[in-house]
Amino acid sequence: MSDINLLVLLLIISSASLYLLSSIVIFMKKKLLGNILLAAGWVLGIMLFIENWILVGYPPFANMYHVLTFLSLCFLPLYIILALREKLNWLLPYFCIASMFPLIGVLFMERQVIWERPPALQSIWFVPHVLSYMISYALATVAFILAIASAIKADSAAREDFSKAIYHVLRLGFPFMTTGLFLGAVWAEEAWGNYWSWDTKETWSLITWLLYLLYFHSIRSREYKKWSKAFHICAFGALLVTFLMVNLLPQLGSILHSYTK
Repeated sequence: MSDINLLVLLLIISSASLYLLSSIVIFMKKKLLGNILLAAGWVLGIMLFIENWILVGYPPFANMYHVLTFLSLCFLPLYIILALREKLNWLLPYFCIASMFPLIGVLFMERQVIWERPPALQSIWFVPHVLSYMISYALATVAFILAIASAIKADSAAREDFSKAIYHVLRLGFPFMTTGLFLGAVWAEEAWGNYWSWDTKETWSLITWLLYLLYFHSIRSREYKKWSKAFHICAFGALLVTFLMVNLLPQLGSILHSYTK
């Protein structure tokens, strides 16, 4: 193992471990120590992101290793926004847990630290498209973790608090998902001459967006509110197919999105 790969591995493991410890400590009501551990994990993640940028010479969003390491950085700033705007300070440990999962995923895949960017990614739409989706995916991940936590709560009042929090989290994320979908179409027209080609990635992205749209419509309807949880679960399942399965399973991939593997 090269020195670079060893450093990358140490940063990933250390950052993920600190995120896990911070969530445990915050659940134990030791918020100051938890915040310190969280900040330390985030700083290590920033160091990893900067190292990736230096090694490849451009914003490191081009492959799954790059994207997942960046995704883990999105959670803390998004938590701060929600805590300030919606007063959802109690969500912090759930954001800590969510920050850990992308890094764990990176440990079980080939880490393409040095990666040459193909011509299709040399576009002004590259960074805003990926950034929009990573923000929306980060918030969708937290919302799903909250849904799992809500399911094991016996107190109906607590479940209602979780339901409201899920709505606020997804409400922040959905405009970013919409922006990512739109920018992807603009980018596709620039790169290949078509706004939409109905390849696997595009199709599943649209399915995911439509399912989250159904969640928002149902959650605000007395008649269909009972279906909102089902739409939420299906939407996150479609998101996992879009983000992970289509990228990692060659048989589900496409020529247009093969560069993301």
